[in-house]
Amino acid sequence: MADLIDELRRFEPGMQVRLAIQPRLPQEHAVGPVGEADGIVWIGDGGQRGYAPEEVRESLGWV
Repeated sequence: MADLIDELRRFEPGMQVRLAIQPRLPQEHAVGPVGEADGIVWIGDGGQRGYAPEEVRESLGWV
């Protein structure tokens, strides 16, 4: 979890957080509930919001 927290610290605290899935055609998903089970922190899907812009693929190294 420290890795995720360190990554997020690079950005302004007020920014929205989205999940990008499917490298070929990135979909934008909201972050849903967060929970813990068996010593693992799980981030739930908050629902698809649309498709992510092309620059998201580049930013994530999916090109």
